[in-house]
Amino acid sequence: MKKLAIYSLLALGLAAATVSCSDKFLDVEYYSIVNPDGVYEDADNVFMGLTGVYSILYATSDYYIKPHPALANLPTLDLQADGWDAEMSKHAWGVESKSAFFENAWKYSYRMVSRANLYLADLENVTDDVVPEATRKIYESEARCLRGTAYYYLTINFSRVPMLMTGETYATSPEKARPESDEEAWKTIRDDFEYAAQYLDWQPAGGMLGRFTKAGALAYAAKANMYIGDFEKAKTQLKDIIDHSGRSLNPVHGMIHWQDYVQSCETIWEVSFPLFPKMGWDIWSFAKNNDNRYFSMQTKAAEYGGWGDSPLSYELVRSFEPGDKRRTYNIVGWHGTYGDTNPYTGDVIGSKPEFQKYFQDREGIPNNHSLKWWKTNDVYSAHSVQLYRYTEVLLNYAECCFRTNEEAEGWRIIAEVRNRAWGNLEVGYDPNANSNSAFEFPTELLNTEVVEVPDAQTVYAKYKADKGYKSPLWVVALTQERRKEFMYEFSLWYDLSRMNLIEEWLDCEYPKNGKATFYNTRTGKYYVPSGNDFNEPYDKASADERADMIPVTPRDWDWNPIHLRYPIPTSELTANPLCEQNEGYE
Repeated sequence: MKKLAIYSLLALGLAAATVSCSDKFLDVEYYSIVNPDGVYEDADNVFMGLTGVYSILYATSDYYIKPHPALANLPTLDLQADGWDAEMSKHAWGVESKSAFFENAWKYSYRMVSRANLYLADLENVTDDVVPEATRKIYESEARCLRGTAYYYLTINFSRVPMLMTGETYATSPEKARPESDEEAWKTIRDDFEYAAQYLDWQPAGGMLGRFTKAGALAYAAKANMYIGDFEKAKTQLKDIIDHSGRSLNPVHGMIHWQDYVQSCETIWEVSFPLFPKMGWDIWSFAKNNDNRYFSMQTKAAEYGGWGDSPLSYELVRSFEPGDKRRTYNIVGWHGTYGDTNPYTGDVIGSKPEFQKYFQDREGIPNNHSLKWWKTNDVYSAHSVQLYRYTEVLLNYAECCFRTNEEAEGWRIIAEVRNRAWGNLEVGYDPNANSNSAFEFPTELLNTEVVEVPDAQTVYAKYKADKGYKSPLWVVALTQERRKEFMYEFSLWYDLSRMNLIEEWLDCEYPKNGKATFYNTRTGKYYVPSGNDFNEPYDKASADERADMIPVTPRDWDWNPIHLRYPIPTSELTANPLCEQNEGYE
């Protein structure tokens, strides 16, 4: 019978007493964690110390997801926002950001670093008679992976950051400078994962789903090597996962983020949130899924009572080719005369007259909505958050192949990803028999026969020419495949930044248009509303003119290269005078 590592956290009352001497273990600020003496003289306590490190994945006090999909998507403009968060999709953020994204990313990442560092320091004093060396190596590897993911997240957001190592917290090392270079930072991150890959197995230790594996360690090590520019080494590590991990593409793209579905065949690393029957307002428990308990309510359309929503650009929606089921499974929107139906809930976009329009409210967010987590209308949800999945392994491997002169292999991998996207792996497959989920997947959505998938090189050669891209064809193809696969996930903006593609992406996908909200494909005319009603140009146009009008994202700002990285929070600069601000944000 499968076990979840996070079930061990049900013993956090005991862990609190033995690890932190506090009955509010999950609420401890990383500045105030104290390293107790004599804790790890018992094998059970040593393991509980490890689960205490894992618990930081769940120990959040607000509704911000860590890592946050907004940071990985809003600046691409594919995902858009209103309110304070609109500064992210308008590239208007600065040091004094109105959104809490930057400070929360920093704060929660360093909580993980501090907890891992304390645990690693104590583990050095555990003797063989308490925990055998082989087991200690596994524990150490998992803790280093957790620390590595925290530094990975910090570095993709802020560039090089102060790197506290084993035994260090901000209490012991309140002032620490950043590494001299990004490469130095990435090598430190890589070393943690490559160390772990030596000792972890392809299957989670103890059969406890939710613990780090060799596949996860190698996947992050490879990504660090890609940042360093060592694509040969990264390619070898990714190929090891492909050949030996047992991981594979989930046959049904719509099942990747299915409710109550922990560790699917596609999982490389995820934060596992199973469904708990007592999930509720008054339950103090990580089972509330703090960041993730409200996924359905945060991402469902406002028309149906959603609290936050995840509006998607019309440019993104139009980028999907006919037959690409990633659109069917992940997006519903408004088309001017009708709206899509959410295939999981039956809700129809535009069922109410006030929502029968292209743009919503005075801020003009698009009337397109993500289904990645809007698969139920329950207030509480139980979605495991896949931070790194097998598809990313494949696409990263394809990039490494292209960069090391193995183009044929790169295109073969892209074809493999697209084959799943067109539903060919679904034929004859029963997702409900394979997920062990309490929720029923709508099997009427599945393909019953294999279909022909358009050739990627042909498709993207035309796309490149139509959009005006100057980058090599494989770059355009990989970028677009990542766009469609990882919409509202955790990597697109960072990959665009890593590959120095942001300016070209914006020029080709979201060109400056003087804040126009519609474009005429026949005449080439842009329509700029006279006020805050984004729908005004369409509403005032004749029926003949409407036939060639498409909604577009308004943009009147220039790309600023300082935005390749986010500003370091002022609170950190104040507390640590050795940490300087990123260039351009001073």
